[in-house]
Amino acid sequence: SSTSWYILEFLVQSLPDLHRDQREQRSTISLQIVKVIVEMKLLATLLIVGSTLGQEFQKEADPPLNCQRDEKAKKGDKILMDYTGFMADGKTFDRGSADFVLGEEKVIKGWEKGMNGQCAGEKIAMIVPPELGYGDQPTDKIPAGSTLYFQTTLNGIVRVTKAPVGGDCNEGQKARPGQDVKMRIKARVASSNGRGKTFFDKPSFEIRFGKPNAITFVRGLEAALTGACIDEKRTLFLGPNLAYGDKGKRDGSVKAGDSVIVEVEILGVRNKKPGDSGLVLGFLDKISSGNLGSFAG
Repeated sequence: SSTSWYILEFLVQSLPDLHRDQREQRSTISLQIVKVIVEMKLLATLLIVGSTLGQEFQKEADPPLNCQRDEKAKKGDKILMDYTGFMADGKTFDRGSADFVLGEEKVIKGWEKGMNGQCAGEKIAMIVPPELGYGDQPTDKIPAGSTLYFQTTLNGIVRVTKAPVGGDCNEGQKARPGQDVKMRIKARVASSNGRGKTFFDKPSFEIRFGKPNAITFVRGLEAALTGACIDEKRTLFLGPNLAYGDKGKRDGSVKAGDSVIVEVEILGVRNKKPGDSGLVLGFLDKISSGNLGSFAG
C-alpha cells in the first residue's frame, strides 16, 4: 500500500542521520526494514536500503523466544534451518533447507554467527557483510564483495549427549529411512521458565522411518535422528515446523506454535519386512507337510 511505502521511505531516509554512537538503534531499524521488505515483498527496495545499511553483521529474532541458556544453539550442535537469501537489488539468489554443525565451518561464517545462541523455532533476519559471506570470491549468482540478506527459520537444534563408542558405528546400526527404529523417548513443551509440561514419555517406542504419511512430529524426529547409532543419546530442540505446527497436538498438550524438547536414546534398528510373517507361515506349512525344500539345506 502507499502508506507502507511512505513508512519504508521514512525509515530509509532516517538512517544516514544516525550518529555513530547509535549503532544499536541503527541495527534495530535496519533489521526492521529487512523484515518489512520481506513481508511486504518489496524486494526491489533493497537496492535503496542496501546503500544505507553499511557493512556490519546484524541479526534479530522476531520474536525472540527467550529460551533457557542451555537450550540455545552452541558449538557442536547440529542446526536444521530454512532460509531465503536476497541480494541488495532485491533478487532472491537461493532458498531451501540446510543442516550443519556449529563450529565445523562448513557454511559461511554469517550463518555460524547468526545461528549461535539462538532458540529453536525462532525466525531470524540477518545482514551478512562480505567478510562473513563469500568475500571476494564470486559464485554463479553472487558477485564478489556482496552483502547478503537472509530471512531464516531455526527449525531444530540437535545435540549429542552420549556419543556412540568409538565415535561412530556401521551403517546397519544407524537410524535411517526404511528402518524400524526403537527408542527411549521423553518429550516436553519448551518454556521460557524451563518448566514445560511433559507430553510424551515412553521407555520403548518404535517408529518406521521414511513413511510418506508420517505426522510432522515424527518427520521432525526422523530429521533429527537419522544417522544416530544404537546406544547413542541425543537431545532435540524442535521448533513448530518439526513438532506440531500451527495446529498443535490434538489433545491440547502441545499448543499451536509451541517448540518442544525431546530426549532420545536409540535402542535398536531393524527392518521388519512385510513378507516376514508370510515367510514364517510358509515355513510352518512346509514342516507340517514334510516338504522342507530349500529350508532343509
